[in-house]
Amino acid sequence: LKSGYRRFLLDGGVGGRLDHTLANIQTLAFLRANGARAALLGEGETIALLHNETLRFRAGLYGKVSVFSYGASAIGVFERGLAYPLNDALLTDDNPLGVSNAFMGKAAEISVREGRLLVVYTGMPEDSDLFG
Repeated sequence: LKSGYRRFLLDGGVGGRLDHTLANIQTLAFLRANGARAALLGEGETIALLHNETLRFRAGLYGKVSVFSYGASAIGVFERGLAYPLNDALLTDDNPLGVSNAFMGKAAEISVREGRLLVVYTGMPEDSDLFG
């Protein structure tokens, strides 16, 4: 961050020791809070953190996608273009309502109006507009 970087990909940031994966997720939160975009990559999955924003995915994707509140609650959660849509949902840190959705080959998006969401999906960061 001090060198001006605003995009970070932590390759190998998923898998291995659970405590390291959790620490890497906290690093995503730190980077997002400081104006950067970041993703964890590993074991065929990408993890991104959203804060009051939308993440769009290209058409042609198949595989799993799950979202989790990262904090007490995430308000106004929308999942469009997926097998199980959400419309203005409230996600909380004590109920995994957003787990185990699926891409259906069409363009999709996940958004949160207020709060933070962890998005875990099968695929690569470039399958989304995470880095622009």
